[in-house]
Amino acid sequence: MNDTNTKDYMIDVAQDTTYQNQSDDYKKSFAKWRSNPQNSFGFQFIHDTREHSYIDGEGFVPHKAEVAERISMLKCCSLLGICLVVMLAIDFLNYFLVNKYAPDTTGTFVYFSQTDGGYGRYGVGMTFILGLLFSAKFVVPGLIFKIVTKIPNKVVFANSKGYEKMRGTAVVIMMVIIVVGRVGQYILSLLFSAVHLDGIYSIFVFSEDPVVALVSFAFFAIIVPIMQEIVFRGVFLQTFRQFGDTFAIMITAVVNGLCYYDITYLPFVVCCTAVLGLFTIRTGSVFTAISMSICAHITNFVLSYIVLYDPPYAKIAEVIICTVIVGVSLVMYSKLTSFGDWTFNIENDNSFMTMSKRVKSFIATNSIAVWIAAILVTMFVCARII
Repeated sequence: MNDTNTKDYMIDVAQDTTYQNQSDDYKKSFAKWRSNPQNSFGFQFIHDTREHSYIDGEGFVPHKAEVAERISMLKCCSLLGICLVVMLAIDFLNYFLVNKYAPDTTGTFVYFSQTDGGYGRYGVGMTFILGLLFSAKFVVPGLIFKIVTKIPNKVVFANSKGYEKMRGTAVVIMMVIIVVGRVGQYILSLLFSAVHLDGIYSIFVFSEDPVVALVSFAFFAIIVPIMQEIVFRGVFLQTFRQFGDTFAIMITAVVNGLCYYDITYLPFVVCCTAVLGLFTIRTGSVFTAISMSICAHITNFVLSYIVLYDPPYAKIAEVIICTVIVGVSLVMYSKLTSFGDWTFNIENDNSFMTMSKRVKSFIATNSIAVWIAAILVTMFVCARII
C-alpha cells in the first residue's frame, strides 16, 4: 500500500500539528522534540485509526489521543510546579535579605502610600544584590525547566521573519496598556484603600543617587524583563503550546501574575502578560515580547520617577506623556488594521482535551497545588495593611 493511502488512516499528532506564524525550523525542531520516544514531556500520539481496543461495557472503541495528551501535560505541569516553588524560594531569600539588612523598607516594591516619599532608599550594593536576585528568580527556574525537558533553542527563541511592522505596533500598543494600566491601578488603589489594603505602585528601586538609579534602571527596566520573557514567553509558553495556544497564553499569564504575590497588582500583570503571549504567537517571535516588555518597563520607570521625585508640575507632565503615547498608538493601530489580515484571534488551538479538563488537570497537579497554596499564604502574609 502506498504512502498516500497510509496517511489517510494514520494519525501522527506531533508531525501534523500546525503552529501559527512559525518558521519551518521551529516546526521541525518542535515536531522532532515531541516525537522523541524518550521524551516524556512531548505530546506524541501515533495511531492507525483502523485499530480498536475492547472495553467491557463499551465494546470496541478507537484509541484516543486525549489520554496521551493528558499524560504529557501532567508531566509538564509537575515540572512547572517544581520550578515555580524554586522561584518562590528565591523570593523568600530576597525577602530575608531585605528584612535583615533593610528592615525599614519594602524591598523592590513601592506602594501607593509611599508615593509621597516614604519609600525605602538603598545603596548601590544593595540595589545590585536585589537586581541579581530578581534576575535569578526567573533564570534559575527557567534553566531547570529547559535542561530537564531539553526543549530546543529554536523553539524557545522562536523568531519568525516578516512581521517587523506588526512588532513595532505591538510595542506601541503595549505602552498604551501600561498607560491604561496605571489609571486602573490608581482606581484599584482607591478601592483597596477602603478596606485598608495598600496597592503596589511600582516595582523598582528608587533613589536620588544617580548611580543607584542607573543600576536600578539596568536591572529592572532591561535585564529582568529580558529574563522574564525568555522564561515565560520562551520556555514555558512554547512548551505548553502543544496543549493549545489559548491554554498556553492563559496559564503563563496567570502564573506570571501570581509570581508577584500581591492581589492588588495581579489584574494588571495578568492583562499585560496575556497580551505579551498573544503577540508572541501572532508574530511568531519571543523577541516581540522582549521588546514590548522592555519598552513597557522603561515607560513605567520614567513615569514613576517623574511622580516620585515630585518635581513642579509632575502630574501634568505625566498626563501629557500618557496622552502622547495614546495618540501615537491610535495612529499605529490604524496602520496595523490596514494590513487586512490582522486579527487578535488564535488560529490553531490544537488540543484533544476540553479547556475545562486542561485547567482541572493543571490545578490538580501535586506540585502546582502545593505552589498555589504557598502563593495564597504568601499573598496573605505580605499584604500591606494601611
